[in-house]
Formats: sequence, C-alpha cells, structure tokens
Amino acid sequence: MTGRKFSRWKIGLALALALTLIASATSEGEAHPFQARQKTITEVLPPVNKNSSHQSKASSASQVKFNPPPLSPRGAPGNRKGGGTRDGHKCSALEINERLLALVPAVESKQAISHVWGLTVEASPTLWFYLPYLPKDIKTGKLELWDETDREPRNYQQIYQGTFTVAGTPGAIALSLPPTVKLEPNKNYHWYLSLDINCSSQNQSVDVNGWIQRAKFNNTLAVQQQSVERTQVILYAENGIWYDALSQLAQLRLSHPQAENFITDWQKLLRDAGLEEFANKPIVPCCNLLSLP
Repeated sequence: MTGRKFSRWKIGLALALALTLIASATSEGEAHPFQARQKTITEVLPPVNKNSSHQSKASSASQVKFNPPPLSPRGAPGNRKGGGTRDGHKCSALEINERLLALVPAVESKQAISHVWGLTVEASPTLWFYLPYLPKDIKTGKLELWDETDREPRNYQQIYQGTFTVAGTPGAIALSLPPTVKLEPNKNYHWYLSLDINCSSQNQSVDVNGWIQRAKFNNTLAVQQQSVERTQVILYAENGIWYDALSQLAQLRLSHPQAENFITDWQKLLRDAGLEEFANKPIVPCCNLLSLP
C-alpha cells in the first residue's frame, strides 16, 4: 500500500510538471496542439431521435468515424500503456509481448507528453481496457477516480476507488462506475487502473492512467440513452464522444457476434484511435467493481 501511495505521489509530481510545461508553451504564443479543432465541447450534438427515418437511412450508409474533440489548454497527461518488469525482478507473467492498455485515444504533444483523454455523456460511464494476462497471473485489479482540478497534488480529491477480480482474459474488459458516482459536466477527472501481478519472487504491479470528461449537451436536444443503435454509435464517434461510442458498439458486437457491419465498425473505431492492433481481440464479459470505502 505504501508503494502504491508513493507511486501516485510520483505521478502527481510528474503531472504537475507536465501541466507547467503545457502552460508555459501556451503562454509563449505556441499554438496548443488541440486548439485547431473546429468544434468545442459545448457545440457537440447528441444522437438524433431514433424515429427520424431520414437520419436513420443516412446513418445506415455512413461509416463510423471518430473525430477527436479539443482538449482544454491544461491538457491531459497520462499513460495508456502499462509497464513491464520492475526493479530488476523477473516475472514470467510479465514476460510477454503484449502489455496492459487503456482503450482510449492518445495524442503526443510537442512537449513529448502523451495526452490520454476522452469524452462521455454518461454521469456514471464505462471505461475500457485490454488485459493481456491470464486470470491466474492477476491477483487483483483496482480502479481509482480523482478530481485533480487544483494544481497542487496535495489538494487532489479521490472520487472513487474499487477493486475487481479478473476472469476470461486475455481480452478487452469494461469497468462501469457505480450509479452512486456522478461526474459533473464539463469537468475533467483523472482515472488510474492498476493490476497486482502474481510473480514467483514477489508481487508486482502494472498501471495505466488517463482522463475523462462528461460533455453537457444543449438542454433543447435529447440524448437517446435508453436504446443501443448504430446511429448513436456513428454520431457519438463523429462528435468525439469516445467512451460511449466504444461502449455502445461493444454492446452491439456482443449482441450480434456474427454481424459483419459491427465487426467492421469496431475495427474502424479502434483504428481511428490508433488501436488497430487490438481490433480483433475478444471482448471479455468481465469485471464487476467492488467499491471500497
């Protein structure tokens, strides 16, 4: 536990340094890598009403295309790929070609900082990860969500923490936040995923971290959140709503495993986010979060 706290402390310091570099570059007149996007978060349009026949026909002929939304000037420094063996200790479970990966877009800035970030319209969204390890090699997993609005790491507030047991991997897994956790609109949250790995010598951990923001749509426009349709996936992707586009498309794939159009959509969506190498990996019905106090 002490090691994990120390690790988060180091990440906090690194994050503070990264944000300082971003702010410095912006203040010196350098264009922020995400400021050139043509849409802002508040201009994102929600999925159309499913009863609109004209729009349904248009979307059925459309391809899924993910358009990355703009980031705030503060950015979203993170790491979507987990590390391997640490401290010189060998671990057979970690001696594989693949690594833990967060299924989230990542963009490299001019400051050599990886921004791992995506939008959702859900108050209690679902996060996706690829776990390359066998269940027997994972002791436990942990997900944390933090409010890091304050620039001082000591003032960060933990919003949620939960653990989970892995089954059915390797494969892509979904972790859904409980309904008691409500993200505030237009606010960035920093999530951390860590896995305790069973090693012969000692337990080791691998981790990834990134950001999520809940987008707030115009009150006059209704988001159709009760049904899952391809139309929604297309419009979520077009408007940069990554987490929900991926979650809804995963539901369609699981409901229609032999449907070629959903397989193609899945491959295209992951390719748009630079995750094409994981497009043919299985979606694993795992895991349920157990909330911690």
